[in-house]
Amino acid sequence: MRWLLGFSDPVLGVGWNPRASHAARWRLGRMRALLSLMGDPDHELTVVLIAGTKGKGSTAAFLASILHSAGVRAGLFTSPNLQDYRERVRIDGAMLSRGAFDAAIDGLRPVVAGLRRTHPAAGEPTTFELTLALALRAFAERTCRVAIVEVGLGGRLDATNALDPTISMLTPVSRDHTGILGLSLATIAAEKAGIARRGRPLLVAAQRPVALAAIRRTGRTEGAELALIGPLGARAELALAGVHQRQNAALAVAAAHALAIPERAHVEGLRRAVWPARFERIGSRPTVILDGAHNDDSAAALARTLRTERHGRRLALVIGINRDKDARAVLRPLASVATTIVVTRSDSPRAADPTDVARLAGRATHRSVEVASDVAAALRIARSRAGADGLVCVTGSLALAGEARTELGVPPDERWWRA
Repeated sequence: MRWLLGFSDPVLGVGWNPRASHAARWRLGRMRALLSLMGDPDHELTVVLIAGTKGKGSTAAFLASILHSAGVRAGLFTSPNLQDYRERVRIDGAMLSRGAFDAAIDGLRPVVAGLRRTHPAAGEPTTFELTLALALRAFAERTCRVAIVEVGLGGRLDATNALDPTISMLTPVSRDHTGILGLSLATIAAEKAGIARRGRPLLVAAQRPVALAAIRRTGRTEGAELALIGPLGARAELALAGVHQRQNAALAVAAAHALAIPERAHVEGLRRAVWPARFERIGSRPTVILDGAHNDDSAAALARTLRTERHGRRLALVIGINRDKDARAVLRPLASVATTIVVTRSDSPRAADPTDVARLAGRATHRSVEVASDVAAALRIARSRAGADGLVCVTGSLALAGEARTELGVPPDERWWRA
């Protein structure tokens, strides 16, 4: 892992490597070159590519569960991880063992050497690119039929777009990563719609009008078969809580239809899906809810779900936000539903100073906000303020939710379903 993470920027993360070429031809070309040096493992797989601002992981988890219910072996590539880096690569719901993951990383060393030798102008790969390559090789070697791949950032120039998806999917688009993808919603939507492919399905969730117009334009330019997918009705039984999950589930069902998966598997898969830290309930007295909401729309969706779950109980909010996020936009919907707010930070180098976030939270609520030095201290304060019959919600970043999960004694899920 030290070797693999050596291809990333310690602050910006696994998708950045200062020694990688930023030339336009290598944004996707480097990923394609890596896969070529590995024998093009992705060509043995039916690739489903998922982009969007919110709900990508939940949509991927629903689809993985449907495929498992149908007996279809599928690989799942997602990011970021919560507690263990191996979570990013799953086969039929299971992480690779530590030994298998170590061996897979070792198998990347000659590939990197080959890239340096054959394409010196490409510079070094990023950790994200190498992990994607590792995942696709693992999927192919273990005879997966389908690879469900979550886009890392954006779409058009993300490393995942070097693949050739049979199905492309767009979850709801909102403003995020504006410093990279652009300030306008239309620009962001067009970037994400860049995963469309000529003559192939582009399944699109309900969108804001400006975003939808941009997606339609890009879809027409690419010649994709665009289909708008509305949320499932209230009668559908879902494993994941929240009205917003009906949209994510609907996209997964539409992809399953396109893959000719029997409908009986749709019902079972939606009911059995697993996706940690997305309104995940842990323990009782008080119940702790973990949710990785980190932008305005996901925070609004979380606030709606909390209102339906609260039932008049005290709600203590533990929140920590990264510096590259719009803290005001995340706090705005959540502040009104919380009885108490405790601000802290994750261990991520991107985490914002909790005193700065607390100042913004105080302005939003016009009451005092408490600050804790770390997740453990924040949980102690929040549990005390909520009381045994109340609720504690930890949110603001997936890194924070993952640390809280560990602090609460919940280990990473090695396997989602029994073999």
